Amino acid sequence: MDDGLKARLREFGADKGLARLGDSFVNLVYSAAKTKSQGKPTGEKVPDRVLSESLRLADLPIPVRLDHGERGDVVEAVLGYAWMHGMLTLEEAVETVRQTMALQDFQSIALERDLSARAFSKLLKMAFGRIMEAEGNAGAGA
Repeated sequence: MDDGLKARLREFGADKGLARLGDSFVNLVYSAAKTKSQGKPTGEKVPDRVLSESLRLADLPIPVRLDHGERGDVVEAVLGYAWMHGMLTLEEAVETVRQTMALQDFQSIALERDLSARAFSKLLKMAFGRIMEAEGNAGAGA
């Protein structure tokens, strides 16, 4: 079963158009969540290392030999796909990330990155689980 999940994740990572869409989605989600947490507008980009760590924390079978950028592409593509196919709403994604981000005051970059990775891990697991369920591979995620 892990081989099938790993292959599906590899397919997501190979779709550069989907990864670019997901990049925009991820950055909007993060900026909106951080704006809601801080109470003032912010425009932020999520570093590849944060997304790479979120993939590791999601406890999904990570395709081998991927660098941080490629792992980030996998996360972005999965989230973009889930949003595009109505399996994840922008509001739901923002709230999921905001809940985790609300645990800190943005004074420590290290803590912010750690909590961001945890937030996107939770979101990734939810989205990938819904994708696998919709594709008939139940039990492959959250």
